[in-house]
Amino acid sequence: MDIKEKLTAELKNVKLGKYENVVKSYVLDEICIFAKQNSEFAQAIEQSDKSFADCLKASVAGAKEHISDLDCYKRAVAFYFPGADIKCTMTLDLGDGGFSNSKTSTAADSGKLQLDLDSLLDF
Repeated sequence: MDIKEKLTAELKNVKLGKYENVVKSYVLDEICIFAKQNSEFAQAIEQSDKSFADCLKASVAGAKEHISDLDCYKRAVAFYFPGADIKCTMTLDLGDGGFSNSKTSTAADSGKLQLDLDSLLDF
């Protein structure tokens, strides 16, 4: 039985709250992705006596109307593996493939003189 089957089976005949129901499929998918990334994390889930329902409750604990996806996933990961964390990197793309994000000048370049030779030619 893989992790997805294990966690899904743990939800049989379990009544979840409205917040847990909203996040359950997303948390399940992310936990499965993280388990594929790290065998030690996968082993922690497989050997855990903690239920996925309790994981979902811990993931949304204290959320009244909103919790970010990232915070929810962090809580889920830490539920099964205390001390574990996840990292997320976001980059802005203005529709130019990220070209506008590249720096045209660096601190090392700041003292250099740049000449455009086209300005010297007067036709």
